[in-house]
Amino acid sequence: MLLFWRTEPCKATEISPVIGVGQENFTFQVGGLTDQKKELEFQPNMVGVSRIGINAYGFGIGYSFRGSSANLDPRFGSTSFEDWQLGYHARNWGLDAFYQNYKGFYTEQTQTLQVMPDLEFQHIGLMARIALENTDFTVSALFDQGHPITETNGKYYAVFGVRQHKMTNAISLLQQDYAGLNTEFENLRSLKSDSVNLGVGAGKYWVNSSRFYIGALADLIGTYGQYRYSLTDRDYTSSYGTLSYNLKLGFGYAGSVFKMGVGVTGDVTTLKSPGSTFIRPSATRILIYIRTVF
Repeated sequence: MLLFWRTEPCKATEISPVIGVGQENFTFQVGGLTDQKKELEFQPNMVGVSRIGINAYGFGIGYSFRGSSANLDPRFGSTSFEDWQLGYHARNWGLDAFYQNYKGFYTEQTQTLQVMPDLEFQHIGLMARIALENTDFTVSALFDQGHPITETNGKYYAVFGVRQHKMTNAISLLQQDYAGLNTEFENLRSLKSDSVNLGVGAGKYWVNSSRFYIGALADLIGTYGQYRYSLTDRDYTSSYGTLSYNLKLGFGYAGSVFKMGVGVTGDVTTLKSPGSTFIRPSATRILIYIRTVF
């Protein structure tokens, strides 16, 4: 397998930093409990959460913050959270670091609304990608036009890195009509997974004569995790392999002076949990931006 690197300059667009605003959504599902019940979905009470991003010269940082709390429904409890995204993407390689921590969830899958103020979920990691071929596609161009957008045949990547997922709760996640369905999972109070991740990615964008473009990048990642479980009656460790996937979408206008667009990212991970069940955290983010070349 060959890695391609271009000798002539192809540096990030030398323009002013881009500032964008958007939305953030994080949830996680619990499945495999029984054939008679649908998956439980736990959601944070985060109406009005926004993102702000600053990107320049291949670097990018994003932060989620709470907007007005006037529209929050108190029936769903309250959520405290931190969500940071930091990355750098050159032409043929890139790094993404992230820290997410959410405390306070609710679920509407039970007969009556179930609020869990002590339920906490944390996700941290560092992921890298290296190009497997030599084309003009770049991740930063797709997401925020950090590189110039040109018609391209697309690009394949090797994706790898390390991540940690951690979930804790003071009581069982199975309440009301879900109680008693799975004794082992019902006794779970915390889960921690330290994982190594290896996969492949492929991306491409299309540009018309008017400089409007649309593009996508998808990653399929194999995850091998070392798990630590804490149950009410015992603690134990185990190892499992699962699959994860990420998707990035971008569209907008790639003018020579004025640039604008929308970047959307989504990621889904499957974590093994006791009693032949699984926990599947997922996150989606959208960033709307404007850039001007000086």
